[in-house]
Amino acid sequence: MRSSWYRPSESSVGITTEASLRANRLVGGFRANSLRDADQHPLQALWSAAILLLMAFHSISCSAAGAPSAKATPSRAIALESYPNIVVERQVEIPLRDGVRLRATLFRPDAPGRFPAIVYRTPYGQEKYAAEPEFPIKAAHRGYLVFLVDVRGRYTSDGEFEAYRNEKKDGYDVIEWAAAHSRSDGRVGSYGQSYPGFVQWLALSQNPPHYVTAVPSMTPTSSHHFFYQGGAFNLTWFDWFIPLIVPDLRRRASDDSGPWDYEAAYADWLPQRRDYYMQRPLIGSNLLQRWAPYYYEWVQHPDESEWWRFADVERNFGRMRAPVYLVTGWYDNNYGPVGATRGFNGMRREAATPEARERTRLIIGPWTHSSIHVLKTRFGEIDFGPNAGLDFEDLLLRWFDARLKGYDNGIDDEPPVRLFVMGDNTWRFENEWPLERAEPRTWFLRGQGNAATAAGDGQLSAESPGKAEPADHYVFDPTDPIWDEQFEKSGALNQASFESRQDVLVYTTDPLEQDLEVTGEMVAELFVSIDRPDTDLAIRVTDVHPDGTSYAINGPEAGYLRLRYREGLDRQVLMEPGRIYPVRIGDMLTANVFKQGHRIRFQITSSRAPHYDPNPNTGGEIATATRLLPVDVTIHHDASHPSRLILPLIPRGLDASRPHTDRSPAPPRTLAGRR
Repeated sequence: MRSSWYRPSESSVGITTEASLRANRLVGGFRANSLRDADQHPLQALWSAAILLLMAFHSISCSAAGAPSAKATPSRAIALESYPNIVVERQVEIPLRDGVRLRATLFRPDAPGRFPAIVYRTPYGQEKYAAEPEFPIKAAHRGYLVFLVDVRGRYTSDGEFEAYRNEKKDGYDVIEWAAAHSRSDGRVGSYGQSYPGFVQWLALSQNPPHYVTAVPSMTPTSSHHFFYQGGAFNLTWFDWFIPLIVPDLRRRASDDSGPWDYEAAYADWLPQRRDYYMQRPLIGSNLLQRWAPYYYEWVQHPDESEWWRFADVERNFGRMRAPVYLVTGWYDNNYGPVGATRGFNGMRREAATPEARERTRLIIGPWTHSSIHVLKTRFGEIDFGPNAGLDFEDLLLRWFDARLKGYDNGIDDEPPVRLFVMGDNTWRFENEWPLERAEPRTWFLRGQGNAATAAGDGQLSAESPGKAEPADHYVFDPTDPIWDEQFEKSGALNQASFESRQDVLVYTTDPLEQDLEVTGEMVAELFVSIDRPDTDLAIRVTDVHPDGTSYAINGPEAGYLRLRYREGLDRQVLMEPGRIYPVRIGDMLTANVFKQGHRIRFQITSSRAPHYDPNPNTGGEIATATRLLPVDVTIHHDASHPSRLILPLIPRGLDASRPHTDRSPAPPRTLAGRR
């Protein structure tokens, strides 16, 4: 029996407006242009568009003659003149079990009957999205209810915001409320990228009975491939909180101590952020003490533990009954491809129903974070060709038609995995991840002890090292870490600035005699000694083109390990200075064809700021450390310590041809979802 708090509000007042036309033209033009420009940091790309969306929505609100303010309005229905047969209800209230009320915008067909519901939950302001509602309008025309919902404590919704903490139970309540809506047929799906993607997993973990399917895009499945990576804290949370989250919290509190909008907040933050990133101790800054005190709890819980259960769903795959369509990009934040592949395999193995196990799908494109668009084909400095674009809205509608309406539209006949293979720049269907036909191939680290910089003597070789081959070493100084000047970007970016430093070891193959496809998880097995009890290793594989340019083949966060976590992310084991330890680093995913004449390159260093907090190297508690010490790092590669890079090679001969070619049509013509 459904509780009374699932009963939706049905009051509405009809209002028509022409301002929506102007707003959609203004923002739509901006967004199309911005997505064709050079890649931005995910934060920049999302929020530069969001600012104009906010302006557009303000224009809509002010142009509606006599329209009351959002706070004073219960539920308003707006028939959009530019979209016949669609009704938009604003400020729809969603009561939660604890009495808090969320608010949403509903797009629905202007027709009698009941329809499947699609839910989108966001901390970024659903009214901004509602100002340019491309997918909601298409879905409403297709016969769906689309609810755009502000999560607890954000924008129009009541309550206190604590990132991710309440999304499991709130997600359950929203899904079941949507199923009970007077215009719903009881079947509910969801979609969204990044935070709006993770909230879907969190809701699925609670197994709402009316949750039929979800499309979590570019999102994690566990805390320690997200808040932490390889045991190191993801320091760029500051870039999320300060310009994206705090301004609305100030607005809600009528606090004029800082900006209330993203653009001004970002401008204020930009000149001072490097100082904050380098500040010690990590918990010493009071920057977020008022608005996000839980941030300091995150920093003080570095181990994977029960404390993080609020942000983990991997233990719950066995409870989930709804098939999911998982979407990510090779250049996404590393939690994207890692989360998508772990989620795919977890659901295929453990999900509670045959439908969920058999129909869960995975697609990985060449995309950066939140960059899927039919017109966007350039990621970083490489254009991957017209096939790289994707009509994401069409994909969503095909999926929802099959899952929520039972249409036999062919999507269930496709193999479960679809990959974009860079280098060849083509799509390919596969039956599994990782690919069964992948053959692990070893490249040994070789050299005469002078592998620092790309001009050094470091080599990657199929031949194992000799008995007395000298080791390579470098000194890492945490007061002068590698600062990734590209951290506001992602994609196939030139690595020259990293490979010219003396604290970066570089190993490179000879030019390849034939094309080599690497698809799967790249793994490094290294023999390491240090003269301190702890430090970090940051590694990267690149594709060196014939002109000498070294390009990344996955996201900038991949390939990182805090060495105290080498035995597991749930335990800290310090190193004995001078002792040689075997170390394994994985979770570097790609699908890339290294073309004939190209070279494979492997980098090793010990920092990647500001992605991760530089290790103090003292062996003490990281969160409270104030003393930073240099460390001498030695990478051994002799007969007794054969450090190596292991790549998953895909046979490319006719006798081992690809099992599936992509049967999807050539580049789609309609614009894709861009959120």
